[in-house]
Amino acid sequence: MGVKELFSTIFTLLFRNNTLWRNYRNNEGIKADDFNVIREYAVPVIALVQLAKFPLIGVPRSAMFFTIAIFLIDIAALYLITGAAIYLLAQGQQPKNFKDRMLTVVCYSMTPVWLFELVYFMGPWSWIFAFFAVISTLVIGKNGLKILLDLDMTLSAPALRNTALSVVMVNTVAYLLINSIIRLFNF
Repeated sequence: MGVKELFSTIFTLLFRNNTLWRNYRNNEGIKADDFNVIREYAVPVIALVQLAKFPLIGVPRSAMFFTIAIFLIDIAALYLITGAAIYLLAQGQQPKNFKDRMLTVVCYSMTPVWLFELVYFMGPWSWIFAFFAVISTLVIGKNGLKILLDLDMTLSAPALRNTALSVVMVNTVAYLLINSIIRLFNF
Protein backbone atom coordinates (compact mmCIF):
# COMPACT_ATOMS: atom_id res chain seq x y z
CA MET A 1 0.00 0.00 0.00
CA GLY A 2 1.47 3.31 -1.06
CA VAL A 3 1.46 6.53 0.92
CA LYS A 4 -1.40 8.02 -1.10
CA GLU A 5 -3.49 4.88 -0.63
CA LEU A 6 -2.66 4.83 3.07
CA PHE A 7 -3.85 8.39 3.67
CA SER A 8 -6.89 7.81 1.47
CA THR A 9 -7.77 4.71 3.49
CA ILE A 10 -7.35 6.60 6.78
CA PHE A 11 -9.56 9.45 5.55
CA THR A 12 -12.22 7.04 4.26
CA LEU A 13 -12.10 5.07 7.48
CA LEU A 14 -12.51 8.09 9.72
CA PHE A 15 -15.22 9.88 7.76
CA ARG A 16 -16.94 7.24 5.59
CA ASN A 17 -16.17 3.91 7.20
CA ASN A 18 -19.28 2.14 5.85
CA THR A 19 -17.98 2.81 2.33
CA LEU A 20 -14.61 1.29 3.21
CA TRP A 21 -16.22 -1.82 4.71
CA ARG A 22 -18.51 -2.29 1.71
CA ASN A 23 -15.59 -1.88 -0.71
CA TYR A 24 -13.55 -4.38 1.24
CA ARG A 25 -16.45 -6.82 1.32
CA ASN A 26 -16.93 -6.54 -2.43
CA ASN A 27 -13.13 -6.78 -2.96
CA GLU A 28 -13.16 -3.52 -4.88
CA GLY A 29 -10.69 -1.75 -2.63
CA ILE A 30 -8.26 -4.32 -1.26
CA LYS A 31 -7.50 -7.80 -2.49
CA ALA A 32 -7.48 -10.10 0.52
CA ASP A 33 -5.10 -12.64 -1.03
CA ASP A 34 -2.06 -10.41 -1.34
CA PHE A 35 -2.76 -7.99 1.50
CA ASN A 36 -1.42 -8.50 5.02
CA VAL A 37 -3.28 -5.92 7.09
CA ILE A 38 -0.70 -5.72 9.88
CA ARG A 39 2.29 -5.30 7.56
CA GLU A 40 0.57 -3.11 4.97
CA TYR A 41 -1.67 -0.94 7.16
CA ALA A 42 -1.25 -1.14 10.94
CA VAL A 43 2.54 -0.92 11.17
CA PRO A 44 2.83 2.05 8.75
CA VAL A 45 0.07 3.98 10.56
CA ILE A 46 1.64 3.36 13.97
CA ALA A 47 5.08 4.25 12.62
CA LEU A 48 3.83 7.49 11.03
CA VAL A 49 2.24 8.56 14.30
CA GLN A 50 5.43 7.73 16.19
CA LEU A 51 7.52 9.70 13.70
CA ALA A 52 5.17 12.67 14.04
CA LYS A 53 5.98 12.72 17.77
CA PHE A 54 9.66 13.52 17.17
CA PRO A 55 9.08 17.27 16.59
CA LEU A 56 6.70 17.37 19.56
CA ILE A 57 9.33 15.89 21.88
CA GLY A 58 12.34 17.76 20.52
CA VAL A 59 15.06 15.60 22.09
CA PRO A 60 16.05 12.94 19.52
CA ARG A 61 17.45 10.31 21.87
CA SER A 62 14.56 10.43 24.33
CA ALA A 63 12.10 10.56 21.45
CA MET A 64 13.60 7.45 19.92
CA PHE A 65 13.29 5.38 23.11
CA PHE A 66 9.83 6.80 23.79
CA THR A 67 8.50 6.01 20.32
CA ILE A 68 9.91 2.49 20.34
CA ALA A 69 8.21 1.80 23.67
CA ILE A 70 4.90 3.24 22.46
CA PHE A 71 5.17 1.27 19.20
CA LEU A 72 5.55 -1.95 21.19
CA ILE A 73 2.59 -1.04 23.42
CA ASP A 74 0.42 -0.37 20.37
CA ILE A 75 1.34 -3.67 18.71
CA ALA A 76 0.74 -5.58 21.96
CA ALA A 77 -2.66 -3.91 22.37
CA LEU A 78 -3.53 -4.79 18.77
CA TYR A 79 -2.76 -8.46 19.34
CA LEU A 80 -4.59 -8.57 22.68
CA ILE A 81 -7.73 -7.02 21.21
CA THR A 82 -7.62 -9.28 18.16
CA GLY A 83 -7.22 -12.40 20.28
CA ALA A 84 -10.04 -11.38 22.60
CA ALA A 85 -12.35 -10.54 19.70
CA ILE A 86 -11.67 -13.83 17.92
CA TYR A 87 -12.20 -15.79 21.12
CA LEU A 88 -15.40 -13.97 22.10
CA LEU A 89 -17.03 -13.79 18.67
CA ALA A 90 -16.09 -17.25 17.44
CA GLN A 91 -19.29 -19.14 16.79
CA GLY A 92 -20.04 -22.62 15.49
CA GLN A 93 -20.61 -21.44 11.93
CA GLN A 94 -17.66 -19.28 10.94
CA PRO A 95 -16.64 -18.21 7.49
CA LYS A 96 -13.43 -19.83 6.36
CA ASN A 97 -11.54 -16.52 6.63
CA PHE A 98 -13.10 -15.37 9.93
CA LYS A 99 -9.77 -14.75 11.66
CA ASP A 100 -8.39 -12.72 8.75
CA ARG A 101 -11.49 -10.58 8.59
CA MET A 102 -11.51 -10.10 12.36
CA LEU A 103 -7.88 -8.98 12.23
CA THR A 104 -8.81 -6.56 9.46
CA VAL A 105 -11.69 -5.11 11.48
CA VAL A 106 -9.51 -4.66 14.57
CA CYS A 107 -6.59 -3.11 12.66
CA TYR A 108 -8.76 -0.60 10.85
CA SER A 109 -10.89 0.24 13.88
CA MET A 110 -7.82 0.99 16.04
CA THR A 111 -6.80 3.85 13.72
CA PRO A 112 -8.44 6.65 15.80
CA VAL A 113 -6.64 5.47 18.94
CA TRP A 114 -3.29 5.54 17.15
CA LEU A 115 -3.93 8.96 15.64
CA PHE A 116 -5.07 10.53 18.90
CA GLU A 117 -1.82 9.47 20.59
CA LEU A 118 -0.38 12.69 19.19
CA VAL A 119 -2.39 14.72 21.73
CA TYR A 120 -1.57 12.60 24.78
CA PHE A 121 1.04 15.23 25.65
CA MET A 122 -1.68 17.72 26.63
CA GLY A 123 -1.57 16.69 30.27
CA PRO A 124 -4.86 16.45 32.12
CA TRP A 125 -6.96 17.01 28.98
CA SER A 126 -5.56 14.02 27.13
CA TRP A 127 -8.09 11.62 28.64
CA ILE A 128 -10.89 13.42 26.76
CA PHE A 129 -9.17 12.70 23.44
CA ALA A 130 -8.53 9.11 24.50
CA PHE A 131 -12.21 8.73 25.37
CA PHE A 132 -13.33 10.01 21.95
CA ALA A 133 -10.77 7.79 20.24
CA VAL A 134 -12.08 4.68 21.99
CA ILE A 135 -15.69 5.62 21.22
CA SER A 136 -14.90 6.08 17.53
CA THR A 137 -12.96 2.79 17.59
CA LEU A 138 -16.04 1.02 18.92
CA VAL A 139 -18.30 2.59 16.29
CA ILE A 140 -15.94 1.76 13.40
CA GLY A 141 -15.47 -1.78 14.74
CA LYS A 142 -19.21 -2.35 15.10
CA ASN A 143 -19.83 -1.16 11.54
CA GLY A 144 -17.04 -3.41 10.30
CA LEU A 145 -18.39 -6.45 12.12
CA LYS A 146 -21.88 -5.80 10.85
CA ILE A 147 -20.89 -5.28 7.21
CA LEU A 148 -17.80 -7.44 6.78
CA LEU A 149 -18.77 -10.47 8.86
CA ASP A 150 -22.56 -10.34 8.53
CA LEU A 151 -22.71 -10.57 12.29
CA ASP A 152 -26.23 -10.62 13.70
CA MET A 153 -26.18 -7.94 16.39
CA THR A 154 -29.12 -9.37 18.36
CA LEU A 155 -27.90 -12.97 18.57
CA SER A 156 -24.37 -12.04 19.55
CA ALA A 157 -25.15 -9.12 21.87
CA PRO A 158 -23.33 -10.58 24.93
CA ALA A 159 -20.27 -11.41 22.82
CA LEU A 160 -20.26 -7.91 21.31
CA ARG A 161 -20.61 -6.36 24.76
CA ASN A 162 -17.70 -8.40 26.08
CA THR A 163 -15.62 -7.59 23.02
CA ALA A 164 -16.33 -3.88 23.46
CA LEU A 165 -15.39 -4.19 27.14
CA SER A 166 -12.09 -5.85 26.20
CA VAL A 167 -11.38 -3.06 23.67
CA VAL A 168 -12.04 -0.43 26.33
CA MET A 169 -9.97 -2.24 28.96
CA VAL A 170 -6.95 -2.84 26.72
CA ASN A 171 -6.99 0.73 25.43
CA THR A 172 -7.32 2.06 28.97
CA VAL A 173 -4.30 0.06 30.08
CA ALA A 174 -2.38 1.20 26.98
CA TYR A 175 -3.33 4.83 27.72
CA LEU A 176 -2.13 4.50 31.32
CA LEU A 177 1.13 2.88 30.18
CA ILE A 178 1.71 5.65 27.63
CA ASN A 179 1.07 8.32 30.25
CA SER A 180 3.42 6.62 32.67
CA ILE A 181 6.12 6.55 29.99
CA ILE A 182 5.46 10.24 29.29
CA ARG A 183 6.02 10.97 32.98
CA LEU A 184 9.08 8.71 33.04
CA PHE A 185 10.71 10.69 30.24
CA ASN A 186 9.46 14.03 31.70
CA PHE A 187 7.69 15.23 28.57
